Amino acid sequence: MTQIKEFTTNTVSSRLQTAGQAPVLHLSPAEELLRQLLLACRDSIVPGKNSVMNLDMWFVGGWVRDRLLDRQCSDIDVALSSMTGIQFGHALENYLQREKYKYIEEARRRGVSTAISKLHEIKKNSKKSKHLETGSFHSIFGLSVDFVNLRKETYSEESRIPQMEFGTPAEDAHRRDATINALFYNLKTGIVEDHTELGMHDLAAGVIRTPSSPFEVFDDDPLRILRLIRIAAQLNFRIERETVQAIRSAERPEQLCTKVSRERVETELIKILKGPNTLSAFQLIHELHLYNAVFLRGLPYSEDEDASWVLQQSGPYGPWHSEWARAFETVAFLLSGGPKTLRNILLQPEKMDDIWMLTAFVPIEFAWLDELVRRELKVPRFVSQSMRNCHRIQHYMGEVTADGSFPGKLPRAALGRLIRCCGSTWRLQVLYALLKDDAREMRYGNAKLVLIKRWSRFVEHIIEQKLEDAPYVKPILNGYDLMELFKLEKGGPFMQEALNDLLEWQFNHENATKEEAMKWMLTLRENYHV
Repeated sequence: MTQIKEFTTNTVSSRLQTAGQAPVLHLSPAEELLRQLLLACRDSIVPGKNSVMNLDMWFVGGWVRDRLLDRQCSDIDVALSSMTGIQFGHALENYLQREKYKYIEEARRRGVSTAISKLHEIKKNSKKSKHLETGSFHSIFGLSVDFVNLRKETYSEESRIPQMEFGTPAEDAHRRDATINALFYNLKTGIVEDHTELGMHDLAAGVIRTPSSPFEVFDDDPLRILRLIRIAAQLNFRIERETVQAIRSAERPEQLCTKVSRERVETELIKILKGPNTLSAFQLIHELHLYNAVFLRGLPYSEDEDASWVLQQSGPYGPWHSEWARAFETVAFLLSGGPKTLRNILLQPEKMDDIWMLTAFVPIEFAWLDELVRRELKVPRFVSQSMRNCHRIQHYMGEVTADGSFPGKLPRAALGRLIRCCGSTWRLQVLYALLKDDAREMRYGNAKLVLIKRWSRFVEHIIEQKLEDAPYVKPILNGYDLMELFKLEKGGPFMQEALNDLLEWQFNHENATKEEAMKWMLTLRENYHV
C-alpha cells in the first residue's frame, strides 16, 4: 500500500479509536466561528425546543473527508434538514444585517478573515442534472460556503428525472457520489455521522465507491464520473470494480455530453488540471474511454460518422485516444527524467495546468477548430496559436539540428522572428510542436530519446542565442525617429515594413547602438520609396 494510503489508514483509524466509532473533529478558528454563526442564525429562526419547525445542520461531503485525513479544505457544503439553501441563505443575510459587526470583531480577535460576501442564488436545472437550488457565499471568514437541503429522490413512470423532496440524513447520504463524500459533521453535537456505514471503512481502505447502485448514481448526474476520477487521483485511491463497470457502460460518455452542461464539465476539468496529480486523472480518463466526451464534446472522427457512435465505440486504441495518451505520458517523462533543458525551459511549474490541457489537443488537426468552437468548447488561445505555428517551429528545429550538427545554419534573425511571432506563449507552442512530432513519428525506446534530444538542442540554441525574450524586444528606433531620419512630416504604409526590417537587423546585431541603427536604415531608404 502506498504511503498516502498508509497515512490515510493511520489517520482515520486513530480518529475512530479516539472517538469510539464516532470521531470528533477539531475545527480551525474560522471553521469554529462559522459553526457558531450558523447555529446562532438557526436559533434566531427556530425560537425554542418546542417549535414546530426543527432545523438541523451538518457540514457534509469533501470537507469532512479532507478534515478526517488532516487535509485543509476551505470549501464547505452545509446540509439543512428543513429549509432550502436559498431560504437559509436569505435568513443568514437578514441575521447578519443585525449581528455582522459582532462577528467581524470576533474574526479579528481570532485572526481570521473578516470577509463576508453576499448571497449568490443557484437555481436548479434538472435537464442539466442540477437538481438542487443552492445558496452560496463566496467567502465567510475566508471559507467558501454552499447551503443545500437534505434530499431524497422519487421518480414518475414517465420520466427518469428525479423529483426532489426533503429527506433524512441517511436518504441524502445514499444519493451522494461516493461513500467517502457521504460523511456528515453534526454542527450541534460535533460528531461525524456515517449513514452509509461504509464511508469510514472506505476512507481507511483507500477505496472510491458509490453509496448506492453506481448505475443509478451516474444516471442521476453523469458529472459524478469526473468527480470520482478527480478524487481518486487526488487521494491516490482506487475506484471499486462495480463503479468502474458502470463508468465503462456504453451510454456513459454520451450522457456526459448531453445531460451535463459544458460549463459544469469545464469547472470539474479545471479542478483536475490544477490538482496535485493530473497525470493519474488523465490515465483514468483514458482507461475509461472518456477522452472524446470530456475534451471534444463528442466530436466525430470524420464527417461521415455519428458523434454518439464514436463516443460509444472509441476504445483505448480508437480515434485520438492513443495519441492523447502518448502526449501526456511524454510530458510525464519530461517532468520526471527527460532532458533538464526541456524541463526547466518548457515545463514551468506555474504553467502546468496549461501544459496538461495542451496535451488534449495534440490529436486534433487545425481544421477541426471551427467545429470545436461551434460545439461551445473553449479552445485556449495558446492552443490555436500552437496549431498555426507548429509546422514552422518543426521546420526551424530541423534547420538548427540538421545532419546532427549544432547549432546548424539558421540565422539568429530568423529564429528571433519565429519566437517573436509565437509571442509570450512560445514555450507552450514549442512543446506542442514537440508532442505533435513525437505523435507523428511514433518512435519508442532509444529512437524516441534521440528525437527528444534533438528538441532539447533546439531549445538550448534559443537560450544560447538569448532569444527567450524575443517577444518583448522593441525596435531600437520608433516611428518618430524614422520620420525624423527620413525628414518626413508624417508616416505611411512603409513604416511597419521598416520597423520589421529594423527588428530583424537588431536580432543579427544584438549589441548595436541607436546611431548604428540609423546609419543602416538610411541605406534602405530607397526600398521604402520615401
